[in-house]
Order: sequence, then structure tokens, then C-alpha cells
Amino acid sequence: MERFSQALSRYLLYIVPAYVLVDYFLRLSGSSLLVSLWDEILFILIAGSWVLHIAVKGVKPSSGGLLIPLLLFYSVVFFNYLAVSGEPAVAMMELRAVIQYSFWFFLALNLVSSKQQVKNICDLFLLVGLVVALYGIYQYIAGVEMPAAWVDKAEVGIRTRAFSFIGSPNVLGSFTILNISIAFASFMASSNWIKKRLYLGTAAISALCLVFTLSRGAWLVFFFAFILLALWLDKRIIIALLLVAIITPVAVPSVYNRMAYMLSPQYVASSSEGGRIAGWSQAVEYWQGAPVSGLGLGRFGGGVAIANFPKSAYSVDNYYLKLAVETGFMGIAAFLYLLFSVVRRGKRAVDRASDPYLKVLGTGILVALIAILGHNMVENLFEFPLISTYFWFFLGVLLALPLISDPKMGVEQDG
Repeated sequence: MERFSQALSRYLLYIVPAYVLVDYFLRLSGSSLLVSLWDEILFILIAGSWVLHIAVKGVKPSSGGLLIPLLLFYSVVFFNYLAVSGEPAVAMMELRAVIQYSFWFFLALNLVSSKQQVKNICDLFLLVGLVVALYGIYQYIAGVEMPAAWVDKAEVGIRTRAFSFIGSPNVLGSFTILNISIAFASFMASSNWIKKRLYLGTAAISALCLVFTLSRGAWLVFFFAFILLALWLDKRIIIALLLVAIITPVAVPSVYNRMAYMLSPQYVASSSEGGRIAGWSQAVEYWQGAPVSGLGLGRFGGGVAIANFPKSAYSVDNYYLKLAVETGFMGIAAFLYLLFSVVRRGKRAVDRASDPYLKVLGTGILVALIAILGHNMVENLFEFPLISTYFWFFLGVLLALPLISDPKMGVEQDG
């Protein structure tokens, strides 16, 4: 029973890297019930087999040093649900969206137990990401029709933006950054010349897809992420970044047009009237009305609010500001403390990984997670189950690296 439960949970865990394709093909099936529940069923199956393994073997679960920050955040948002939110059903929908996907962190942290398992998970994710990137590139070349709202009316010369199986070019941008970072780190870590070329090729194809998303926010955080990668791994990466920055606008004029328009007075005026700047200004006004406790979960700025209050709600395109308006200073302070702890523990895990391969791979994962956090400043990425699942899942993989590198050391607990 012990071996069966352990093997079942670990094999089921391999489905998570393929989340984007599994979710897409289930949507094609037309079963709305299965689409809305499949990831929760998967989580229950993995968690159930893990709990059974713990009960049989008596293994102590690990929190990777994040138990206190997570519990603090959970407590604050649950208090908001009880004390502030006026519509319990709406608030429960938002509460679920805010905390549910973080539970993947605990499963990955406690079930990933070997170097080969980490490599398998990352390789499977890279294969899935390659398929996603190739389809996105095809869409751009074929000029697949896109919603008019994806570009400003004043912008010219943009036929389409890649969105692949994901349905959003901005979300695809963050997904490809995760793929590029893991692929490039795998390239640097591997000593097999065939694998090195495969990893580099995957990174290059994913980077091309990132270009075709025409997501300015994703482009900016990509460069920031790879500057960190250069500082932590190899400063020569900066040279490659400079070459990319010079060549890409020439090879793909849409890139230059998008960036140039963002710096123009026309963009500022347009954004101030009905774009991000206008949305952020309105959000700040709402926040000032209830600065400490916020308006309540599900009341503003995201998918739950839009679904329940379609006449007044809108997407604020800044997850931190959205959370601040809904949960006040209490909620955003707890969340920022959690994210600070995430980055600090992530860097510590990389530093303490004694295996050179895992240290480099862990650095790639870490910079990608930091990029996703940065991208959330101009998007509501954590509202998308796809991104939330991948973020917390790979965070668990990252914090498991010290134990995998040296089982005698163990994973540092809270303190």
C-alpha cells in the first residue's frame, strides 16, 4: 500500500506540467463540468494518495519555510471573507480563486524527491511548451483573427497577436518566459551536446513565440529575468540580450511599433482616457474609500467581479492593486510578505542546492517566477488557473532542490 500510494501520487504529478494542453483538449470536448473540475479532481487524487503515504510511513510533511507567511495570508483573506464581504457566494468564489492554487506548492514540495524526477518534470513541461509555442508562431504567420480590443485603435501595422491554446497573448507571454527560462537553464546545466542543442532550440522557438505575442509587459519582464540570470549564472548572457534587443525590432517591425507607441503622448492620452492608467486611477479612488479592510473579496477588478457585477466591474490589469482594493492594507501587506518570503526562500534553495545541475536549473525556475510576479504589475495573471498552478507548482519544485541535492540536509522549516 505504501509503495502504491507513493508511486500513484508521483506519477499523477506528471500531469501537472501538461496542464495547458490537458485543459485545452478538455475544453474541446464540450463538457463544461469536466473542464471546471478536472484540475480539482487531479489535486484530490494526488493529495489523497500523498496523505495515505504519510499515514502509512509516518513521514513529516514539509512547508519549505513558507508555512507562517501562507497561514498569515490565508487568515487575512478568510477574515475579509467573514467580516467585510457583503455577498458570501461571490466572496467564496474569489476566496477560492485567491488561495486554492497555492496548495499545489505543498504537493510538489513533498512529492518531488529525486534529481531525475525534477528533470522529467521540466523536460515534459518544455515539450508541452514547445507545442504551445509552435502553435502560437503558426497563428502569427497565418494572421489568425484576433479581438480588436487587443491593440489600441491608434496602432497600425498589427495583423494579429499570438495566443496559442491559452487564449490570451499576455498570459501566453508569461507562460513562454517560464518555458524559455527553464529551457535556457537546462541548456547551461546539461553536458550532453545533443540535449544542449535541443534545449537551446526550445528556448529559441519559445522566444520567437514571445515576440509574436506582442505583449510589452512580458517583453520587459523577460529582459529583467535574463539580467538576473546573467548576474547569477553567466554575465555573457547580457551580450546575447543586447543582440536580441537590437535585432528583434529590425526583423519584426511590430515590436518597434509597439514599444515606440507605448512611449508616445498618444498612448498616455489613450490610456488615461480608457486604458490601464484610467483603470489604476479609478482603483486608487475605490481603495481610498476603504483603505484598511478593502471593499471585500470579489467586489472589484477581476473575473469574479466582472461575472457578478458586469455593469460596474472591469479588469484593473494589476493584480496587486486589485487585491489591495478588495482586501485593503491588511490583505496586500500579507500578500507582499508572502511573496517576499517566496523569493527569499527560493534564492536560499538555489544557494543550498549542492548538485550543480539542480543549482543552475533552480536559478532558471527562480528568475521565471520573479518575472511572473513582475508581470502581475500590469496584468491579473494570478486570476488564470493556468499561471497560478504553474507558479505554485514550480515553486514547490524549487524549494525541494536542497533536499534532493543532499537528503541529509533536509528542507529548511519555518524560522
